[in-house]
Amino acid sequence: MTRFHANTEVRVLTPGSSAGEPLHVLSSLERRSARWDADPESAQASLSAAISLVLRLLGRDPDLARSREHVLLSVLAERRLRAGGDADIASLLADLNDPPIAEVGALPIDSFAPKAERRALAAALNNLLASPTFASWRAGASLDVGEWFAPKAGKTPAVIVSVAHLDDEERTLVLGVLLEEVLAWVRSLPGTARLRALILFDEVYGFLPPHPANPPTKRPLVVLMKQARAFGVGVLLATQNPMDLDYRALSNAGIWCIGRLQTDADRERVVDGLSGTAGRRDKELEAVISKLAPRWFVLRNVHAEGAPVLLNPRHAMSYLKGPLTRVELKQALKARQPASEEKEP
Repeated sequence: MTRFHANTEVRVLTPGSSAGEPLHVLSSLERRSARWDADPESAQASLSAAISLVLRLLGRDPDLARSREHVLLSVLAERRLRAGGDADIASLLADLNDPPIAEVGALPIDSFAPKAERRALAAALNNLLASPTFASWRAGASLDVGEWFAPKAGKTPAVIVSVAHLDDEERTLVLGVLLEEVLAWVRSLPGTARLRALILFDEVYGFLPPHPANPPTKRPLVVLMKQARAFGVGVLLATQNPMDLDYRALSNAGIWCIGRLQTDADRERVVDGLSGTAGRRDKELEAVISKLAPRWFVLRNVHAEGAPVLLNPRHAMSYLKGPLTRVELKQALKARQPASEEKEP
């Protein structure tokens, strides 16, 4: 453990809370990134995810393909960001009331978004901006995944994003923006066969559901499962509910570690995912999974030949108490700080 602490730089980010390190969830909108100069396409993708989050919080259509409000805010924000400035919400309010552009696409601004609609959107944004709860989402570290993964002082970075304090809808919204940012970062990397980074999602239930459910987390997770390995980024998902995972994610998993499954439906979903097609089931694997005893696991590498490997991990004693409250998390992080950092200057 001492060696781990000596070689690893651990950060705990808590969006919407000061229990850990606060995270500015909308930083791709409100804080200009150097990517607008180096990789504007990935910057646009991050901007789109941030605007979708804002519109979801307002209870409006967040889909870029059909939402005029999304298009209008994207055009206004991108104009500011490409010019070298920020696109904070207060600035967008001013642009909605007094547009600095004459057209959106081929339509005059007043035809695309009449003045009354723009004023209604501006009023809704102002209410959001004035909310004390929303203010906590706009403070702290920037959502810069490339910076998170950069080694510091020779130490390996380990970044934990804790959303346990958020409600279910807030978790989905925040993690949707975060995963879109991760995907944009992955696509900016050159290809490699070596592992650069590992993304671990503990308990993915509800965030990667089968069709037709489509939460904001689903699209980036499916794309990461399909494409991230080509850029040297691994994705590790953990769940107790394989029935609640999208088939596209299951079919793109290369290594499986399968524990005891309680229901026939769960076992069938896993076997179908490993068999490749529903018409060619792996009967041997199905038989092994159905007979697993507690603390036994099946390890299956879909790229390797031969039968699955059975694992029985050695006994391990853990003193972890389980999920931490915000107060406990703050106390734990304070205890990790060297005495020199706790002293006030």
